[in-house]
Amino acid sequence: MNFTPSASHSLRSKLSASCLLLWLPFLPLSALGIVDVHDEYYAAPEAATLSVISVDFSGASGNDSRQSFSVEGHQLWRREDQTILLIGSYAKADAGGADTADNRFLHARYVKALTGRSGIEGFLQSQQDRFQKLDARHLIGVGYRFEAVSPNRRRVLLGVGGFAEREQFVDLATTETSYRANVYLTSEIPLNLANASTLSLSAYVQPKFSDPSDLRSIAMIKFETQLTQSFSMDLTVAFDNDSNPLSGVDAQNLRYSSGITYKFRK
Repeated sequence: MNFTPSASHSLRSKLSASCLLLWLPFLPLSALGIVDVHDEYYAAPEAATLSVISVDFSGASGNDSRQSFSVEGHQLWRREDQTILLIGSYAKADAGGADTADNRFLHARYVKALTGRSGIEGFLQSQQDRFQKLDARHLIGVGYRFEAVSPNRRRVLLGVGGFAEREQFVDLATTETSYRANVYLTSEIPLNLANASTLSLSAYVQPKFSDPSDLRSIAMIKFETQLTQSFSMDLTVAFDNDSNPLSGVDAQNLRYSSGITYKFRK
């Protein structure tokens, strides 16, 4: 039997999607709560409104007793030279009846374009991570951003700014207020695969203004492949480092997650 080029490509896409769906249950889901605020910024650029929901879950009973669940939502509104972005996430996990993850994250960002490539932004963020002894972190920040797009649709975004944050820690009565610089670089690279796929890279560096040696850094890499028009599968690996962590909290964390994402646009 002979196939036309278009039919052959369609068949390869369907086979790839089927293989990915079969592979998904065996992917590790032990680390949750990975959030990149620019994760969906470039998604569906023609859409005025974009809603994205990602769900990761796994579990076992018997000799291996564990459950993990996380949900993340991105909502974008685009109006000519303005973009509003709202992100929320929740993650919970336990193993053998003991909690191993419990975190919440909420982020709101407003972007105002100044030219076709540059703009200013303001953002608010609130988060909690009980297993890093973080009872609450609230911050407000501003910045300048520059975007570049190559002919092959590769995108690069550079941001420079700063923020003020207030932190409350578990079992500590005092709060801590600090001011940090915020420098980030994020890139999206289309991949020439059977299914529409992208590779995203992001890096954030956040030194304290009063003491640059007090430095937080985050690096993320994400692979996403389209299964259908609305559903995609993603694999994410993230590494973060805190040069001045609390006592009893690891300075470095390596996290990974995988799951299914649903996108609605109009």
